[in-house]
Amino acid sequence: MFALGWRVFFRYCGDVLDPRRVRRAVTWSGAAAVVALVLMLVLEARVDWTTRAPLPSMAGIVLLAAGVGLLTFACFPTGRPPELAATINGRQVRPSEQLSVRTSVQPYLRRRPRPVAPEDRDAVRTDTALLRRGLIALLSRVAPLLGAAAVAVVGGLLLGAVPLWPAAAVLVYVLGLSEYVVRLGRAERARVAAGPTS
Repeated sequence: MFALGWRVFFRYCGDVLDPRRVRRAVTWSGAAAVVALVLMLVLEARVDWTTRAPLPSMAGIVLLAAGVGLLTFACFPTGRPPELAATINGRQVRPSEQLSVRTSVQPYLRRRPRPVAPEDRDAVRTDTALLRRGLIALLSRVAPLLGAAAVAVVGGLLLGAVPLWPAAAVLVYVLGLSEYVVRLGRAERARVAAGPTS
């Protein structure tokens, strides 16, 4: 399911992310990483702030600069502007924010789903499409943040400035993020099982 979830993410991310906004975020995050790298290298050359051997020092500085770039990327909105509100169970929801499905659809998103009942096919197709959009939006926002934390912690470990427990905490959050990818795969499996739109 994890591999299927990643394939779904890359296949449909163009429906959720605005290419113009993504390009702007990449430009600014690249600039922020370069500025951070230059400042840290100048500071290292002047005052030897890392107090480490050249190789770990350079690796740590590069990772910290990459963390600055990823954090900058996460601060920019990259999603498409919200669409008109959709309705589920009589309530209006934004398709880009939907992270749950109605009760009748939940059994089809389990690890071992049951076959899709004919009366639930339309609900499964509708809810899984909305869930897919919400999960892609969430992953595109949270993954850069966790990436920034991960590379910054590794850089800090190389420089001896960070204890080991933050690395363990970041690892827990990264593993938690993988559950969203698995859920994306399960949603696609249920959508395919429900059959084509009539």
